Amino acid sequence: MIKLMVDGVFFQINNTGIARVWKSIIEILAESGQYEILFLDRGNAPQIKGVYYIPFPRNLFSQCAADSFLIQELCDYYQIDVFTSTYYTTPVTTPMVLMVHDMIPELFDFDLTQRAWMEKDIAISYAQRYLSNSYNTRNDLLDFYPEIAIEKVNVAHCGVDESVFYVRDEHEINLFRKRFLLDREYFLFVGSRVQHNNYKNSQLFFNALIRMPKVEFDVFCVGGEKEIEAEIISLLPDGVRCFRVELTDDELALAYGGALALVYPSLYEGFGMPVIEAMASGCPVITTHNGSLVEAAGNAACLISGESVVEMCEALEKIQDEEYRKLLKAKGLVHSHHFRWQGMADALGEQLELLVQEDKRGIYDHYFTEWKALRSLQASVDYIR
Repeated sequence: MIKLMVDGVFFQINNTGIARVWKSIIEILAESGQYEILFLDRGNAPQIKGVYYIPFPRNLFSQCAADSFLIQELCDYYQIDVFTSTYYTTPVTTPMVLMVHDMIPELFDFDLTQRAWMEKDIAISYAQRYLSNSYNTRNDLLDFYPEIAIEKVNVAHCGVDESVFYVRDEHEINLFRKRFLLDREYFLFVGSRVQHNNYKNSQLFFNALIRMPKVEFDVFCVGGEKEIEAEIISLLPDGVRCFRVELTDDELALAYGGALALVYPSLYEGFGMPVIEAMASGCPVITTHNGSLVEAAGNAACLISGESVVEMCEALEKIQDEEYRKLLKAKGLVHSHHFRWQGMADALGEQLELLVQEDKRGIYDHYFTEWKALRSLQASVDYIR
């Protein structure tokens, strides 16, 4: 049995899509019986049967090298075979498989001198094997880190939890709509509407509303920024309401079920889970062919460039046609069945097992010695500062 340590650092930060990814695949790995899983709990950890939890200090992103040495102490104490992190933390001499979710900071001109993004660079540099959630993400990773051998990067798409995201009963959907005052048709937004350099591209949709001759629907935003942005409110035609709420996964599935469509005009995504979750819930999707979204959407969505207001207007008009919506619903349901968490868990497991075998052959021993010296130097600099 492989002893696997998982750093639950992402759960201390947020409970968004990355948290859903890790909870889903850890449940499968734990149930398989092939791994003894030890989980560093920095706060808000999901409770998963068969996982051993170790209380661990929150990551403040200021003493990251010292954090690595503390992780390594526990790896040594528990005789861990292999390590992985839910975000970008690292040990010092224990082999590591890193899941890379996207290369958004690198592609969209984030401030890469921020410590969190520097630690991402360190994690990518330290890891010996990788898993990416799309071929697009893998290609972007290799573009930025050409020294990584392509055979070291496995690819597995995210999955859909069919026990939550499925076509709901019409009566159930109507009760949901009544509870949230959704008394006319609505388009659905899920997640952030803005983000750095506006790569989420939501304003394309609201700019399109101005151009449309007749707008007889509302806008329902789930999650993302806590307040609807003033520039968005200013673009709403008379009589159009824009709501913003937090929902449970079960409620989100109902929101999908009642919507005219999910509008997801992002200019880049590492994968785009809302696309396949909407499809599994019987909701048509308007999205772009940017980043990995074409991998998530296949031929089952209304695809646009994400750059043309006229094109967005046409998509919004087209998707209100009942026959077209029925076609997209049928295609989406078939397409969403291809996305299962088991596949991602198997892909991660394959990387874990290969790395354990490589480590037993001692091929990383010299590397770990050199890395430990480097990380010690970083820890001393952090301490002095």
